[in-house]
Order: sequence, then C-alpha cells, then structure tokens
Amino acid sequence: MNPPEFNPFDDLIVKDPRRPEAIVPGLNDRPLRILLAQFANLSHEPVPRAPRPAPDALLVISEQPGYGKSHLIGRLFRELRERATLVYVLPFQNPATVFQSLVLAITRELHFPTRSDGAAWDPEQPTQLDLLAHHLFAHLLADLIETRRGLEIDTEPDTTALLRADPLGAFNRGAKHDPWAAVMREHLAVLLPFFEEALERRGVAVEAAGAWLRVLFQYAWEPFDARGRRAALDWIAAQPLGEEELARLGLRPAQEIESEISPEAANELCRSRLRDLCRLASFFRPFVFCFDQTEIYGHQAALARSFGMVVAALVNEAPNHLTLVTSNQEPWVERIKPYLEDADRDRFREPAVTLDGLTRAQGEDLVRLRLATWQQPPEAAQKFLDPAWLAELFPTERNQMGARRFLQKCKERWARKPVAATSLAELYQEHREKLLAEPKRHAFEPDTLQWLVQEAARGLPDLEIEPLGSNYFSLRWTTPERACFFGFEGGTNWKRWQTIARNIQGRAERNPGTKAVFFRTPELPAIPGASWKVAAEIESAKAACLQMVALTVEDIAELYAAKELFADAAQGDIPFGTEQVIRFLHTQLAPWWERLRGPIGHGVPPVAVPRKAGDSNLAGQVREIVQRARFLSIDEVISQLAAPAVKDDVLKACGYSAEIKIHAHPNMTVLQWQGA
Repeated sequence: MNPPEFNPFDDLIVKDPRRPEAIVPGLNDRPLRILLAQFANLSHEPVPRAPRPAPDALLVISEQPGYGKSHLIGRLFRELRERATLVYVLPFQNPATVFQSLVLAITRELHFPTRSDGAAWDPEQPTQLDLLAHHLFAHLLADLIETRRGLEIDTEPDTTALLRADPLGAFNRGAKHDPWAAVMREHLAVLLPFFEEALERRGVAVEAAGAWLRVLFQYAWEPFDARGRRAALDWIAAQPLGEEELARLGLRPAQEIESEISPEAANELCRSRLRDLCRLASFFRPFVFCFDQTEIYGHQAALARSFGMVVAALVNEAPNHLTLVTSNQEPWVERIKPYLEDADRDRFREPAVTLDGLTRAQGEDLVRLRLATWQQPPEAAQKFLDPAWLAELFPTERNQMGARRFLQKCKERWARKPVAATSLAELYQEHREKLLAEPKRHAFEPDTLQWLVQEAARGLPDLEIEPLGSNYFSLRWTTPERACFFGFEGGTNWKRWQTIARNIQGRAERNPGTKAVFFRTPELPAIPGASWKVAAEIESAKAACLQMVALTVEDIAELYAAKELFADAAQGDIPFGTEQVIRFLHTQLAPWWERLRGPIGHGVPPVAVPRKAGDSNLAGQVREIVQRARFLSIDEVISQLAAPAVKDDVLKACGYSAEIKIHAHPNMTVLQWQGA
C-alpha cells in the first residue's frame, strides 16, 4: 500500500531524536566523533569509578536551520544507549527555578527504562533510577564485604564479583524471597552508616547521604508501590512532602523539606540534588545533558543569562557528565551569547562544533534511503536522481547544501510542482498528534505551562500579565472581571496546599471574583488527598476561588503543541515568525483562554474516561499491525483492531513503540514502521 497523497519527502524536520532515522553515510560523522571522544573521557574506567570532572560544554552550531542538529543528537543517543543517562532538556521559562526545571527533566528521564521499544513502559521493566539504585547498593555492599565492615554474614568467595557483575539480578529488584534483597531490607538501618563511609572512601561526597540512600532504597525495593516511587521523585525534585510520604521513604521529620520553602530556596536545593545525582553516577553511567531549542532563550535576556549560569554550574560543580548545547548560528551570536556572563561563556569549549551540509553524493544517498523506506523500487531512485537536476543543486562535488533545503527541493520534484507552504494550523496539528505518541511528555512541565500563560497569552485583549515573586504564585492575569493568580505546583504537601487555599481565599474576600489556577497532569495525585484532615477546607476553596485544572493526555498534547510550534518559529524551522505563531495561538486556544480567565467552573469540558493505551492490549495490537504492514494510514489501523478505537487512542498507543513513526498531514495520518 502506498498512499497516493503521500510524498516520501514530506517530513523535513527531525522532531524526536530518540526515534530511529535513516543515516546518510558520512554526513556529520566529524561532529559525532568529537562528541563521542569527549564522552569517552568520562567512561573509560570500569564502574564504580572515581568522580570525573566534567569537560567544558560542547556547543553544536548550525550555519543555518536545517543542517541536522536533531539528527546528530539522535545519532549520539543511539551510540550511547546503555552507556549514558541521556537527558533531553527543553527550554525553561522561570529564571528563578532553572535548577528545579533541570532536576525535573532528569527525574522524568530516570523514571523511564533505558530502552524505548515496545516494552519500554511495561511496569515489569526496570527504570533507569532502578538501575542506578541497584548499582549503587551492589557496589557499596561489595565494598563492605571486602573490607568486612558492618556486615556479620558469611559469604561465598565469589559474592562480591556477582554483586558487581549483575547488580539488578543480585537483588532481584528487591523481591521479598530473594536472600540478598532480604538482607538489605532487614539490616538497612544498621548498614546505612557503613554505606555512607563507603561513599566517602570512594571519594563520592553526597550531601544528605543517609536521606539519599533511604529514598533510593524505597524506590528500588518497592518497584510496584506507585505512591512510594512518586514520593521518591518528589523528594529528589525538592517538593515538600507530607507525613505519610516521609514515612514511606523512611525519612525523619528533620529531613523534611519545609512546606513554606521559597522558589529560590527550592532552586538552590535542586542545585545540590543535581550535584549529588552526578556524583552518584560514579556507580552507574555518566549523564549527557542535551539543551535543545536554545533559540527561545534569545527572546528574553534574563533567560539567556540564567541559561549560561546553569551551563557554567554544571561544568564547574557536577562531575560525571557531558553538557551538549545546540543552536543555529545567527540567534546564538546575536541574541544569546551577548547576554552570557564572561565567566559563563568561558565554560563552552572553543571552537564550537560546526555541522556540515550535504554533498551531492550524500544527497543521492538520502534520496535512496527515503524511497527505500517507502518501499519504492531501486529504479525509482535512479529515475528521480536526474544528473542535470543534481548539477543545478550541486554545481561541483564539493558544493554543500542543508539537508532540509535539499529535502524541500526533492519534495517539489516528487510533486512535479511548487509545494504550497504548510499552514500554521496543519503544523500545530502535526505537533499535537506526535505529542500524543510521546509518553515522556505526558507529565507535569511547569515551564511549558508557565510559558503558555505568560508568553502565549501576551497581547490577548483586556488582559494584563504581571510576573510575581510569591512563594505560591508565579504570575497574575488582570482582566476587567477578576484577577487570576497562576501557580505551578507539583507537590502534595497538605500544609502547603492549605496555605495556598487560605491565601487565595483571603484575596477573594478582599476582591470578589479573584481566583488561583493550578494545573495537574495525570501522574500527579489529586488535591486534596483523600486522607487529608484539611480536605474539606481545600474543597471549599476549590468551589469558590481555587481552580484545579486537571489535564488529560489530550489536553497536554494540545497545550504543549503550542510551545513546540513557537520553538519551530524561533529556530527558523518553519516559514512563520514567532509573532505570527502567537497570533495564531490566540485564536487556536481561545476556549482555553476563556476557561482560564473566567469564573470557577467556566468552560470545563465534560469528564471523559480515557482509554489507557499502555494498560490494555491496544499498544501491542497497533505495534503488530504497523510492523506487519510497514506503513498504512491510521484509519486502516483502526479498521483492523479487535475493538473500536478513535484516532487519539491509536496515537497514544504508538508511543509505546519507538519504531513507529507518525506522518501527520492534512488529508491523512500515516504510520510507518522503522526498525532499528
């Protein structure tokens, strides 16, 4: 089957570097070698290794949009899979919470398995944080056995070798019937001081080491305790916890994060957490932090300065990692670099890593790869690659052209006519559909949500937007009808939520109509908790002035797609400017603007019970159908399913198979199987 409306050169931009893409032989091999060489300096010794200072940050510069930044990141990620913890960092929005944003990105990555194939989100599959924890405890326990410190248990001669060779298997993921898992569970309190000493002997200086060990133990030894794992992730991200969560983690009240913690204090605590995570990587894998879409920082000097400060702090303070930054040349030189402090600018390696364009031979290879992917016969490529046409594009063998520009020329040649520019509505819909198929993005992203109500909403009629320095509210909308305070709170500390409720109630009493708005994504527990003593008080506030916007996966795709579209414009990836995108979003998201600025309960959609693609056999069915057919429309997939499903169901199910690529177009959405 070959959809007649579909052009094999339609996809011009790599959006998800983790998904398989055809590799043109030789293209950007030189930059890739530089990146891999820098990483090799961090990982050439066996685990556990002494903490290795971070090299200077690597800046990858594209002469112009379309030279393959995301494609290069994808190649790097595939080369380093199983060897590094790869963290893809989207732009932050609040300069006061940049380290908290980075730690949230890290915990989101660590809470997923290494592999992103069809079984990647099976609860039986250990996450990267499981692996880190098991490696840490296995090597520390082996150290104690070898030194005979703190452990009065007879062991076989090869015990330490087995612990170090297979940490996950050694403890069987904390299974209660496993002897070594049971030893850890029974003697943890006694062993903790000796583990802390072992960390010191290894030169791994971790702040609050005892708390870290308890948190990681709870996470890894209770892999099916969703609430306990959520509490562990919240602790790492410096979210205040309630008494029940503290008890689950085995933490003392003295180790509690203050419920009234300020954004600045939480940010500084996350800076410490970041250093600790990188130090603990001595027992597992180095980190690679990839800062993409950095062109967005060029729109605010404060964000650019904060970004430079984060990169410098990583290089100066955090061992066992490589920082990678990508940017197009013009925005970097003109709108980002000038705002970096001199000391921060010096933390970037010189010279920058520059990307190469396609040569004529590589262009021919790219055409053959694209056509082969769509099951075109070899003679189709031969006919398409007319020497005269290629000579117009590449007058000599040494001429180069950006891959995206070349693909645009191929797209027009395939269509045998100039191809009309894709509209903003079509580009937005493409992002929405692809976000539905990205489970890692179906989570709380405070920076994305703050960008939405702070930047995307700017210029709406009868609306003033003011940033705030409050502990609870980041900004305020003022309309003729009311003041709307926005907060971006992911935690579940009842004291903090009680204070928030009382704060907004007091404001509403003084100025009727005032309300506060908070977003909650599916993985976050509902507010208030069912057992909270203050539940009735918070419910009363919710009925009057505390608006909790519970986002579905479909809502997340709709809202996050707005920022992805803006990022495209900021990077020069689409023929529209950022102001054009904002004007489009004013119309596209009109129901959301009305819901957010209206009274409590205004514009709330009816409650729907979503199908959970990963909890049924839908994901497996979709995977099997697409793998068998290689490519087909989403309507054809739906027609072959055992039970009725809608388009969004199938798109979410596609997220459980990295090999399924989504091609969203005005006339149809096509699913394509791209094996490793």
